[in-house]
Amino acid sequence: MLQPLFDSTVVPLLEKVAAFGERRQEVLAGNIANIDTPEYRRRDLPVAEFQKALKEAVAAPVRNAGESTRDERFPGELFRAIEPEPANIVFQDGNDRSIEHEVMEMTRNAMMQSFAVELLAAQMRMLEAVASERA
Repeated sequence: MLQPLFDSTVVPLLEKVAAFGERRQEVLAGNIANIDTPEYRRRDLPVAEFQKALKEAVAAPVRNAGESTRDERFPGELFRAIEPEPANIVFQDGNDRSIEHEVMEMTRNAMMQSFAVELLAAQMRMLEAVASERA
């Protein structure tokens, strides 16, 4: 009954942003945990592709209930870690580590995820206020 109401808001998109941030934080933490592991290659999620899908989902019109939702724009591949091109020097042990880079990315990601969760909470409070006025 309430699902069409949620689907007509940004709530589903904010949920995707929060889930992406959570998954990316796990991947980045793995990079830090393996900072001294020989031959380890850093991993990350496809951030640019996720941002593109998010832009498209925001621009897409909200469909009627019963039709497929904007979730189709977020395939599972966007939540799978990939090995990006080395942005840093590859050391003699084959590792492309940079603790500074990983910490910076984790900080950026945590800020983005926190922002999404705060917006999600604000949206839920607004929906709750609307629902309580109807009751």
